[in-house]
Amino acid sequence: MRIVWAAALMAGVMATTAVKAQTPDGAALYKQKCAMCHGDAGQGKPNAGIKLEGTAKSADAISGVITKGGGTKFPHLKPMTTLTPAQATAVAAYVKSLK
Repeated sequence: MRIVWAAALMAGVMATTAVKAQTPDGAALYKQKCAMCHGDAGQGKPNAGIKLEGTAKSADAISGVITKGGGTKFPHLKPMTTLTPAQATAVAAYVKSLK
């Protein structure tokens, strides 16, 4: 019986670890892909990227601009093919956390 419980516990831990490993880090992706134009804290940069800090846009709208394009300036006129939809969702969640 102990072996069964130990095996079940280990399977649960491994499954949780695998899910966590697959969850994109929105903050790290933002710093790598977005900060050069939008600033480290989303404050925006003149002649580069708009302020994202405290944006009224929803996380879905932000993710949509990243994955589908439709923004008003390059590179957001077209989809950003360097991010997966899951990564775009993680970045959007991070942007919404910027206050």
